Amino acid sequence: MRKFLFVLPLLLGFCCANGQIISGKIVDSLKNEAIAFANIALADGIRGTTSDIEGNFSLRVPENYNGMILISHVSYQRVSRPVSYFKKSKTILLKPSETVLSELTFFAEENPAFRIIRNAVKSKSLHNPDNLQSYQYYSYNKFIVRPTEMNEKYKRKSDSLRNSSSTKTKTQKDLLEWDSLTSRMYFFMTESVTEKKVINPDRQKEILIGFKASGFKSPLFANVATDYQPFSFYSDNISLLGKDFLNPISKNSEDRYDFYLTDTTFFENDTVYVIQYEPRKGKLITGLKGMVSISTNGYAIKNIIASSSDSLALTGIRIQQNYERINGKWFPVQLNTDIDFFNFGGYGSHIVAQHRSFLKDIQINLPLNKSEFGDIKVDLSPPSAEINLANLEKYRTEPLDTKESKTYVTMDSVMKKFSWFEKGMEALATNSIPIGQFELDLTRLMHINGYEGFRLGAGIYTSNRFSKWIRVGGYAAYGFKDEQWKYGGELRFNINPNKDFSVSLQYARDIYETGYSNANIQRDFTNPYEGLRRLVSSQYDRIEAFRGEITHRLLPRIHASGFISKNDIRPAYNYSLQLNGEALSVFSIAEVGATIRYAGSENFMQLAGKKVLLGREWPMVSVSYARSVNLFEAQNFRYQRFDFSSRFQFKYRPKGKTHLSVHAGFVDGIAPYGKLYNGRGAKEAENIFVDEFFQTMGLYEFATSQYGSVFFNHNFGNVLLNSRYSKPEWIVYHSAGIGMLANASAHASTSVSLQPFNNGFFETGTGFNNLLRFKYANIAYLGLGAAVFYRHGAYQFEKASENLFFRATFSFSF
Repeated sequence: MRKFLFVLPLLLGFCCANGQIISGKIVDSLKNEAIAFANIALADGIRGTTSDIEGNFSLRVPENYNGMILISHVSYQRVSRPVSYFKKSKTILLKPSETVLSELTFFAEENPAFRIIRNAVKSKSLHNPDNLQSYQYYSYNKFIVRPTEMNEKYKRKSDSLRNSSSTKTKTQKDLLEWDSLTSRMYFFMTESVTEKKVINPDRQKEILIGFKASGFKSPLFANVATDYQPFSFYSDNISLLGKDFLNPISKNSEDRYDFYLTDTTFFENDTVYVIQYEPRKGKLITGLKGMVSISTNGYAIKNIIASSSDSLALTGIRIQQNYERINGKWFPVQLNTDIDFFNFGGYGSHIVAQHRSFLKDIQINLPLNKSEFGDIKVDLSPPSAEINLANLEKYRTEPLDTKESKTYVTMDSVMKKFSWFEKGMEALATNSIPIGQFELDLTRLMHINGYEGFRLGAGIYTSNRFSKWIRVGGYAAYGFKDEQWKYGGELRFNINPNKDFSVSLQYARDIYETGYSNANIQRDFTNPYEGLRRLVSSQYDRIEAFRGEITHRLLPRIHASGFISKNDIRPAYNYSLQLNGEALSVFSIAEVGATIRYAGSENFMQLAGKKVLLGREWPMVSVSYARSVNLFEAQNFRYQRFDFSSRFQFKYRPKGKTHLSVHAGFVDGIAPYGKLYNGRGAKEAENIFVDEFFQTMGLYEFATSQYGSVFFNHNFGNVLLNSRYSKPEWIVYHSAGIGMLANASAHASTSVSLQPFNNGFFETGTGFNNLLRFKYANIAYLGLGAAVFYRHGAYQFEKASENLFFRATFSFSF
């Protein structure tokens, strides 16, 4: 009997192998759009398949099969067709059904969908591509911006006007022109082909090998498979449009989602369960709704459709993913994203941006060379014209149709007059404007702070057109408040750009803020919120600095640098330091040091010869060490300095997020005030919340040679209500720090505070983000929130009211 059960699938497969293959495309009868993941099955239940993201399918039918072919989808009315139908037609039209998910009650037995979902959750680690040793694929990506179909009212009106010979009004002419234009071409279109290689957990590289965009030539407009959605659906949180959605395929999700087993179909020899899901009523979660098909072969996701369940969203998003077995492993082969701009459009339609990715030539657990990987995760260097055309033709899923070709021709002609727009977008992305073999550094253009007021400057450096291995340039800037010029230059040797291995010589005659000497140098790792505090920063040292530096990425997540420097420092405030029995007010210091930085992931893009930071992932940790040395005729300082910065983020299911940061520093020996620490205060920041700083501490209220501070906040997510005008998120804050000042008698000043906070500084706060929401360009919400902080402990003020500080918070969400 066991042998028979083993042989039976082989016999069935043999029978079907000698049969015929039927194929076709499943299409929405109203929108004329492809229907992904429709179920196509034989009536006898032996075999079946599903349509792909483009609605296409093929199914092998036994030679003597005379039954019906059943076509179903949870959102459409079920139909059946005889096998003979497919000899005459390849299109199956499905009518949308008025499916409304109603609350179900199960007696004695639980909801059968729960068991399937729990099995899928248990099997997540087996099917998650992140758990594979390695993989490689080629991706063909198509991005289109177009209007949706006009509704029936305007469609009938347009058809009637087109067939009428009467004189048309301007409104009627506009309708006909809109209908004609949108039927001939799209508004925008790009195609790209990329090759991606991954060695888990932290090595990946994607290279552009084919690209075409309507109206543009810059690869900045190229797309990759993961631009708008995660690569797979196996994380507990699914990030879409900057929001983290609770994955319905996650532990205990049945407590927060309703699941409905709506169909059972077949794929090859496997049973596939079709389950609809949506957040349970009354659950204030950032949830998804849609459909998932789960195969009994490993309880893996076969395909999934997911969209935001937020009915108040001004911009909607829907993703689709399709998986197939590659060398025994389930792997994504198609990814769809539709982004709906509901408030843009006309005549009963709105604008939609559609992204389609098709993965081909997939290889799993293959040997890859680690030396191929480096800083650059996405290389958008344009291929040669010959290679570009060959790869587009090779990896296109089907030839361009008339509408697509018309889009290219028309937009290429129209956008010739707007080449400045393309150049401007590329300049913003790279922070530079190319000028022959040179480039203007836009980061040097303008700054604002309390000491200089408005700072206007310019920087010019050699570009990759001059040399990929050498970078030479300089900058100059003028502060309108301090009426002082600043300038500097750099010579850098890029030994191995892929590993960020470089050697540089730098010179600067500039200003550095006191208490943040390490942050002044490590600008690429500073807290992005710190820019708000710097707007009101006012205490600076004037410095002439000579610096030699070497940098190298030791491992994918670990970056190291070492330096030697000579600094001549002139405080821009009244201050003197006793060193070896002498009172000094100008300091000459030589230092050597190193920094080790860890980031959960740093993603860089190669664009126009520039390395562009795409983002960093948590956690982030930086450790620095510096010591004074008796070189370059410097004064005889003897100190060591240690700095530590870390940032962590913890996400919780079903909602909630914790931010934790720890900062510490220690100066062993006597160093000038500018090399010490101020305590990380941001009280003067104009009632705006500055993360990772004390909201109730003055910028320069304290001075320490050793300190430690912890900043904690937890966002509980949406609470109380969810409306168009208010979607409050409750947040609690707590911060604590301690700082001592060694050798206090060596420091003297009449204009700066030399008070430590060795008894501990504490503040606690609470607040709500998104108390009020305002529409932004009808595509997103700008959120305004408020928080209150209370200063307590040894350094609180006498009057309770003086310890209360109010802060505004701002957010942006789709």
